[in-house]
Amino acid sequence: MAPNIKLILLIIVVFCIYPGKITSLFAQDWAKTNIKQLQRVDLRDLGYPLVNEIPANSSAITSLITANDGKIYGGTSGEEAYLFVFDPNINKARHLGKISRQESIHHSLVEGKDSCIYIGTGIDMFKEIPISKGGIGIDGAIDKSLWKDIKNRFIEYSGGHLYRYNPKQSNNKVKLPQMECELEYLGIAVKHNSIYTLTINPKGDEIYGLSYPDGHFFIYNILKKRFSDLGTIDEKIVFHGPERYWRSLSRALVCDNSGRVFMSGTNGIIRYYCPLTEKLISTELKIPGDYYYMQFYEDYAVVEYFAKEPSGLIYGATSDGYLFSLDPVSMKLKNLGKVRSSRRLRCLTIGTDGKIYLMAGERSSSKPCQFYCFNPNTGEYEDMGLLIADRSPYYYWRGQQFDSMTTGKDGTIYIGESERRSHLFLYIPLSTE
Repeated sequence: MAPNIKLILLIIVVFCIYPGKITSLFAQDWAKTNIKQLQRVDLRDLGYPLVNEIPANSSAITSLITANDGKIYGGTSGEEAYLFVFDPNINKARHLGKISRQESIHHSLVEGKDSCIYIGTGIDMFKEIPISKGGIGIDGAIDKSLWKDIKNRFIEYSGGHLYRYNPKQSNNKVKLPQMECELEYLGIAVKHNSIYTLTINPKGDEIYGLSYPDGHFFIYNILKKRFSDLGTIDEKIVFHGPERYWRSLSRALVCDNSGRVFMSGTNGIIRYYCPLTEKLISTELKIPGDYYYMQFYEDYAVVEYFAKEPSGLIYGATSDGYLFSLDPVSMKLKNLGKVRSSRRLRCLTIGTDGKIYLMAGERSSSKPCQFYCFNPNTGEYEDMGLLIADRSPYYYWRGQQFDSMTTGKDGTIYIGESERRSHLFLYIPLSTE
């Protein structure tokens, strides 16, 4: 039974036993935020409630981007994937339609030079898969059994689809809850694999992606309308966690200003795709993580999220909860530390104030995510606590799980909640006034 339901039942029982003796009740005092000015935190429903809101169980926000015109586009995961847009000019979020037979848009939204939004889809990563009983032994039988279970989940899945959405043609059309998103189908990236993450080159004419679970790096040339598969980025199959059911693969890609595409690969080593040589190249740089070296066993952290400054400096977050910076010119990686003992930095973005805003925490109902800020000038972290939108008595919502972030043109930080029923959170830093 959910904790809130238990609390309500307890209050009812106490009132029945001691009628007239209770004069006041107090809310749970652990649900506190460290943000002192709560007018700077708000949220938006994904559509109009009871009219055309993206339904629960399909609303976990797992992709966010800021388009060149300032609009915020988001993709969801769940029973069905949805596309939505937040327009700061009208201060509203509207859903743009569902994508039938696709469950997820996971870190897979990009904008092309044609101002169209490109969408990669896949199977919902949050859905638990049936786990068979694995063997025991030094040959890694348990991992082999888990890998077989994961592969079985994708046997009947044709593969993640790539779509193109044209905002100029479709943004002004009002969608009812079950209406389809108006998309142009571009093909399957890798058969029997989801599209795990996407990025696009600075020219906006070539899309790069990774597939799950096989970890293939692929390219889609927009002008030629053609896919190219360069094979796997990781030759080993490990389950570093903290997610029990996920193979450890880089969950993000980023292009530097020269067009090279960075990711993490085997042993947590930074790799990049060079468009000049058309090859994947391994560096000697290893992303920070909690590495415990044991005989007959190895694992390694993966990149969770990337963000790039206009200057070209790249910031990355790892599955073990570390923040790092990568200078693609000097090829130097700096470990910027870990904000809390639990694992995973879920997402991050660079504010217009130069600070790095990030969300940390594992995907657990008992351990909500916490909001942090890193100041590169001082090297200090600020713990901003839980993300709570308090507009009492009209509404109050405490966010617990988040998987995507982006910065708006005006400096507003947009954070995608990833629960059964989710919202788009807005945080306005002090320096954006």
